[in-house]
Amino acid sequence: MPRWPFCSKKLSPAPPFFGPNAWLGIFPALIMGLQHALAMAGGLVTPPLLIGLMAPRDDTVTKSYLIQASLLVCGITTFIQVFGMRIPKTPYQLGSGVLSVMGVSFAGLPLFQTVISKLMADGDTFEVALGKMLGTSAVCAVWPMILSFMPARALKKVFPPIVTGTTIFLIGAKLIATGFKYWGGGVFCGENYLHLPKPSPNCVITMLDGSTMTGPCYNAMTAPLCADNGDVKLPFGSGPYIGLGFFTFSMIVIIEIFGSPFMRNASLVLALFIGTAVSAAITVGGKAFITGEILARSPAFTFLWVKRFPLGFYPPAVLPLIIVFSITSVETVGDVTATEELSRLDADGEHHNRRIKGGMLNDGFSGMFSSLAGSLPLTTFAQNNGVIALTNVASRHAGYAGAGWLFLFGLIGKFGGLVLSIPQCVLGGATSFLFACVLVAGIKILMLGEGFSRRNRFIVSCALAFGMGVSMVPQWSKNALWPEPGPGSSAAVQSVRTAMLLILETGFCVGAIVAFLLNMVVPYEEHQSEEIVEEPSVHHHADDDSARGYASTYGGNDDAKHLPAIGKPVSDAVDAPRDVTMSKDTDAQGMV
Repeated sequence: MPRWPFCSKKLSPAPPFFGPNAWLGIFPALIMGLQHALAMAGGLVTPPLLIGLMAPRDDTVTKSYLIQASLLVCGITTFIQVFGMRIPKTPYQLGSGVLSVMGVSFAGLPLFQTVISKLMADGDTFEVALGKMLGTSAVCAVWPMILSFMPARALKKVFPPIVTGTTIFLIGAKLIATGFKYWGGGVFCGENYLHLPKPSPNCVITMLDGSTMTGPCYNAMTAPLCADNGDVKLPFGSGPYIGLGFFTFSMIVIIEIFGSPFMRNASLVLALFIGTAVSAAITVGGKAFITGEILARSPAFTFLWVKRFPLGFYPPAVLPLIIVFSITSVETVGDVTATEELSRLDADGEHHNRRIKGGMLNDGFSGMFSSLAGSLPLTTFAQNNGVIALTNVASRHAGYAGAGWLFLFGLIGKFGGLVLSIPQCVLGGATSFLFACVLVAGIKILMLGEGFSRRNRFIVSCALAFGMGVSMVPQWSKNALWPEPGPGSSAAVQSVRTAMLLILETGFCVGAIVAFLLNMVVPYEEHQSEEIVEEPSVHHHADDDSARGYASTYGGNDDAKHLPAIGKPVSDAVDAPRDVTMSKDTDAQGMV
């Protein structure tokens, strides 16, 4: 039954609290760990799955390995994050030492997609293009390690909520478009269904008045059919694709309304499972959405480095990757702080600083290790914070168990084959919600600190104008802004041009740079009242009646003195404290 607030007035007793060092027992720890693993599984496998879909259709080995490697790497680095390994003869540690988990960062996903597509268009194979990005990511992962030695307060000053929130908002907006392309049947057919074929040079064209003329014309175009939905191949946006995606999306809503707390924490995984099961049971024109071909080609067991990519270095991606790692480092500060508060630990002082720095240091180490292992960069997830709040279990033993479950999932190669068998329309229905959570997380961060003051509104508007603009119209910067240099130009000029155009066509990079620069130069303003000035009137004002009505309702004039003055904002009358904790949205974490 739905948990309507008016159905029952009886309050159930809260479960007992288990602190970070509390012993749970083996079986309870395994159950709690499984809950953490399932809560993050959907967001964890999505980025490598979407990157893998850029590989050739029949390359099941590469696609499966990307998923399995992500699970294995996340299991290993989550164990380190929870353990909090002290570095000998230093005041530092590797890992936060609290129940924080590691997952694949969504912040780098649009950048990886853009760069790999560009390199493949220039003639590189998928493996070579991915290897260049992985090698570049491994080098840039040193940046979070450097940031970990900065004071947390200084880091928040350099990257305040207005910068990080805007960047995450733009990342989510870009990813939602990707989710809808999968929902409609696939990215390729979603991006090419309107592309015109090459024109024929000499066509006889009949004018409206009946006369004819000779000139170039376009042949009638047949819309490309969407693959990767089993044997069902239909044009983009066909009814069966939209219907299955909508069913999957609806399952997330239904689970949120009717599901138990455990089910709500794993709603994405459950919705994908149900959507996949339904798609396996139906056919379109005798064609099935799911066949056993991919699962049969997947290995039974796997491990890291059974598939290797030729690591390279792509200089134009350095600055965008530094932006990505900077944003995820700042968010790690908020994530670990939120975990400390839920674990009933002091979110201040020497131990707090050591845990924060340890989490950031592990972010850099995990990003480097994952790239060298053939997986995408990692960051600290926050879905587990919702599980901690739900269960009252902050014991690190649950984190160890969750890391073990992830590692086990990574060893079972058939798990990756099962994920790859999910039709793209089902995947799109689920990931559209997931990516929207990323966008909402950015909005939440923007509300921290000063909120939407006039200064912040100006900065965000400028940043979104560029960020959203180039995301929706990427040819604005890459069409003719900087023409291709001549054959005699130097390699340095070519590299600078490529780097600048990559930044300009990546919406979140442009938005982050604009927000960062404007935040440095736009002066702060004194607090100004937003009082509405009206012309004086001799007539009886309705607000006088309102004030008297409030006074009588709340017990007379004494209570009315505590109400804000009419015509002035509440902030002028009540100086309420603001929450300035930098943390990603609990439900959307991992996503960023």
